[in-house]
Amino acid sequence: MEYSGAEKESRVEYEISRSRFIARIAPADGVEAGLEYVAAVKKMHPDATHHPYAVTGSPESGAFRFSDDGEPHGTSGMPILNVLKKKELYNTVIVVTRYFGGIKLGAGGLVQAYSHAATLAADAASVARFRLSEIYRVELEYSEFRLLDSLLKATEARIYDINYAERTTATIAVPATNRERFESGFKALTEGRPDKIEHLKSKYFTYTR
Repeated sequence: MEYSGAEKESRVEYEISRSRFIARIAPADGVEAGLEYVAAVKKMHPDATHHPYAVTGSPESGAFRFSDDGEPHGTSGMPILNVLKKKELYNTVIVVTRYFGGIKLGAGGLVQAYSHAATLAADAASVARFRLSEIYRVELEYSEFRLLDSLLKATEARIYDINYAERTTATIAVPATNRERFESGFKALTEGRPDKIEHLKSKYFTYTR
């Protein structure tokens, strides 16, 4: 299973009829994490007029949340969510902070303004492909660790944390589709020593960085 999502936070600004719109897009590990991000943005701009937002969860969950945050119903939160859906971005949050400039935009103008701001944010975002992965912790002698590289390449696995001591301890992400191949290869590498590998969890991971 794979999905696309924001890889890191991006920020853009847009102004129309004296109203200033600050749009942010960021990765969110689920809807609740997205709501926490929105709360943090609100604290950064306590004097702003509105903070409409939309956040999507994982493809499996189908979860999402959105809010107009005081703007007329249907003029901001849903247009922002529509941008996330159109771009097919999951586990992603967009929040658009508005500073009212004194000129009313009307319902249609608000829909257009928030859609445009959210689209600018989405277009500016660094987007990554996330793959459902199995996370392992392994402990190897230096001589064994040198042989691990070919197995990592063959299974598209990636080391994302490593500690060098008397033995090398590493945390490795392996695409779920390559789990059996990785485990059998690791077993051959370590002559079947079960104490040298521990499966930690399953999670989505990006291999693009």
